Amino acid sequence: MTEKIYLDYTREELDAQYINVKTDADELTRQRLVTLSAEVAERLAIESDLAYSDHPNDRFDLYRADGPPGPVIVFTHGGQWQRGSTTSSSSWAEAALSHGISFVAGTFPMLPDVTIPEMVDHATALTRYVRANADALGVDPSRICIAGHSSGAHLAASVLVRLANEDDLDGIVCGMTISGNYDMRPLMLSYRKEFMLLSDEETVSMSPLLMLDKPMPPVQVMHGGVESNEFKRQASTWHAALAERGDAKLLAVPHANHFNVFLGLEDRDGPAWEFLTAHLTGAAATKAAQ
Repeated sequence: MTEKIYLDYTREELDAQYINVKTDADELTRQRLVTLSAEVAERLAIESDLAYSDHPNDRFDLYRADGPPGPVIVFTHGGQWQRGSTTSSSSWAEAALSHGISFVAGTFPMLPDVTIPEMVDHATALTRYVRANADALGVDPSRICIAGHSSGAHLAASVLVRLANEDDLDGIVCGMTISGNYDMRPLMLSYRKEFMLLSDEETVSMSPLLMLDKPMPPVQVMHGGVESNEFKRQASTWHAALAERGDAKLLAVPHANHFNVFLGLEDRDGPAWEFLTAHLTGAAATKAAQ
């Protein structure tokens, strides 16, 4: 079929844009990420499988930086809203700790047990729990970064937009979304509609790009340099919309696909950390806390 259904894509071409494991090399980088993340979790998480609500799947691992309570990254993993765990993509927690930044790796109930709107509710609850229980966790509630990867980047973006629109950004000094989708409309024209199961109304309400209203905190938008054109377009469009409302940075990790994009975060001296340390530990963080 050659009918164009979105931009200049046929259905087959659009499907291909949203498939992240196409080659053996893609699968090897995915396996590397999972293996390294599990090793980092085993070695550095000081507490694992903690609860942030009464739901049995609302869990998180805590990596606490040395010293007095300091900044914290609240991270949601990817997995096409269907799979993943607290240790799916926590390989960069070690770099966070090296900068004196604590790291919370969260998970949540997933499709098909809950809907995507319900997943956003759970991800929002995670951030609010960390902020409300900062003293017990040993982190600073005035220096929180909300971050996520892939479908987790969509959840993180949705949480950021919700908190902004509800005037509930206290303590949220920045965000970071990695290789995510922020406009659900093209996804609902692809094979993904078969498991995402969003209504037309939900397709809009679950698109952070389309729900932007209030000013946003600073956000770093990352993607891999060799990801598909649609993932790159989603990142650049999201970044442009954020830049109209505040500080936003777009960062492509050279030669990285959807999984080894984390190489840009595992490197504690890489450019991704310039943004994060500026807003969590540097002058910008001090100004935001005043």
